[in-house]
Amino acid sequence: MAQQYPIEKSLPSDVATAASQLLQYLRYPVFSWAWWWRRLLFFAPLAAVIAIATGNDHGDFVKSSSQALSLAWHAALVSIWFVGGGTLLAVLVRHAGLRQDIERILVVLAIVAGFFVSEGLDRWVNHHHDELMCAYRGQVECIAPVKPSPDTLGLFMRYAVPAGLYFAFGGGFAVLSYFREQRSWREHQQRVEREQLQLAKNEADLRLSVLQAQVQPHFLFNTLASLRSLIRKEPERAEAALDALVDHLRATLPSLRDGSVEPQSTLAKQMEICRSYLEVMRIRIGARFDYSIDVPSSFSELSFPPFMLISLVENAVKHGVERKPGPCSVRIAARLIESAQPLLEISVSDDGAGLSEGVGSGVGLANIRAQLALRFGASASLSLQGGSAGGAVAALRIPFPAQA
Repeated sequence: MAQQYPIEKSLPSDVATAASQLLQYLRYPVFSWAWWWRRLLFFAPLAAVIAIATGNDHGDFVKSSSQALSLAWHAALVSIWFVGGGTLLAVLVRHAGLRQDIERILVVLAIVAGFFVSEGLDRWVNHHHDELMCAYRGQVECIAPVKPSPDTLGLFMRYAVPAGLYFAFGGGFAVLSYFREQRSWREHQQRVEREQLQLAKNEADLRLSVLQAQVQPHFLFNTLASLRSLIRKEPERAEAALDALVDHLRATLPSLRDGSVEPQSTLAKQMEICRSYLEVMRIRIGARFDYSIDVPSSFSELSFPPFMLISLVENAVKHGVERKPGPCSVRIAARLIESAQPLLEISVSDDGAGLSEGVGSGVGLANIRAQLALRFGASASLSLQGGSAGGAVAALRIPFPAQA
């Protein structure tokens, strides 16, 4: 359910009505205190005109300023209640902190109750007017004349016209605005949530772009430096390294050259990026390093987030293989974890130097976790732990995707 807006603060521009530029009270939530007293001040001149006109007509007829003031005072009370009484009851309901469905019912009942109170006050003013007229005629006992039973038109004029006026000025339109405002607020909240999600996605995409850029420079510089040395000493090995580098750039550059973030990829594409990278590293490092990829061919066309896996592979080489002398290897494996929600697990394991202080808390892994949270919520995870025979194992789990 959409969050309730602060009832005493002005409404967002896309929730307030267009008329709020003219009628200032419409800038505030309907049936809030800020809305009520501003609305009352707006309609107070109308109430004053009605009261003065009522008192003035009677005063002119009976030639009595005291009776004119008395009747005007009574008429003013009725007029003020007419425009502000029912809405005042609705304001009290609105501030009671009730459940929204109950609040809606009671708001409508408050406006209806305000109408019947207005009817009673109107009869009270009429009675007071009759008493003043009796006093003017010198009657000791004032007996109201017997009125004939009203016909259909009479009933319409007696109830429908006052009800229509009350609907226009006493709170009927305000009830309609109250429901429209709640609907507009829900739409506003949904827009804000979409914008926040889009902002979070843009921020995560920016971090991923940075991560993508981080994958390339030091790897390219180191590889080119190695090629310079290999060209002189081992030209055949240099040629193999250059071929492997071209394969790697061919796999990665289409996604990097336009500066945009590929929203989704396939496991096959990401594996090709990892394989070409590992092949370059195998030639660069030499015979002491090897790698293996164990991914079922049936998984190849599964959708998979871009450039997450290569970051794990690069970490395995950088923190595991390059820091340990002697033979080392990296293994990439994929498997299906059967559960209530099937998971695709991709693990990157190495038998290198193992975990050291600070490994696992870097920007790259933080970006991957942020991407997983944005794309899959709590359904995805990334773990990093030491291997049983040394080295480290990074395991990335996402909901098992549909075939692309």
